[in-house]
Amino acid sequence: MIKARHLDKASHNEDFFKSLDINKTKFTDWIVNGIFYAAHHYLDAYFSGLNKHSSSHDILDDWIEKDNKISCIYLDYRELKQYRWRATYKSTNFTPVEIIEAILPKFHNVKKQIYSILNS
Repeated sequence: MIKARHLDKASHNEDFFKSLDINKTKFTDWIVNGIFYAAHHYLDAYFSGLNKHSSSHDILDDWIEKDNKISCIYLDYRELKQYRWRATYKSTNFTPVEIIEAILPKFHNVKKQIYSILNS
């Protein structure tokens, strides 16, 4: 997938999770999944610009950790991945406060870092 398609998919996932009313929905697990996959596609967009295309989450983790331009968001991305895992496999229902105060700031850090590189 090329960079533009990853950016479109990231935006699509972001539009999805923003379309749910965080204070009313019972689908907070889907909000968390949307947040994670939006971040994931922003990172894929960055790496596709380097002609690197990951075939697994573990490979992407390794690339992020070792890339000097984005290693600063490695922990944020890993935590987003853990939140997604909990939402998917542990059926965790996150509170609006958890999403707003713990999860979204990590997503915004990832997105901001990727856009700062892509726009430079």
